[in-house]
Amino acid sequence: QGSRMLASASYLPDPSGYMSAGINKALAYIRKHLTEPFSETDLADIAGQTTSAFSRAFRQRTGMSLVQYVKRLRINLACQILMSDEQASIASICFEIGYNNLSNFNRQFLAEKGMTPSQFRRLLLDNINAAKAA
Repeated sequence: QGSRMLASASYLPDPSGYMSAGINKALAYIRKHLTEPFSETDLADIAGQTTSAFSRAFRQRTGMSLVQYVKRLRINLACQILMSDEQASIASICFEIGYNNLSNFNRQFLAEKGMTPSQFRRLLLDNINAAKAA
């Protein structure tokens, strides 16, 4: 059998893989603790980076800031709850997903989805009723 080279002497590992491992840990933490309060400093510690390095790496990896990313995930979670539980009040959903201010939640939802949570629910119910009638 012929010998084969397993690695060249000039091989250098790509450091971005190491950095993304820390970001992956932070992303997993965010998903697991989405409805709880956490800070960028907490996530930087989890990623093993300084806050500024984490902020840069996070934006590079996700294409958005931590605040934008968490807002998007929380609003999407609100949409899932609005679609699955017609009885849940907008206020209870707001607090359940990690917001502590209803007007801020409504404003963020409107900015992300182009409609308020109650408009989203109404549109959803109208679509469900139209589908049932068809």
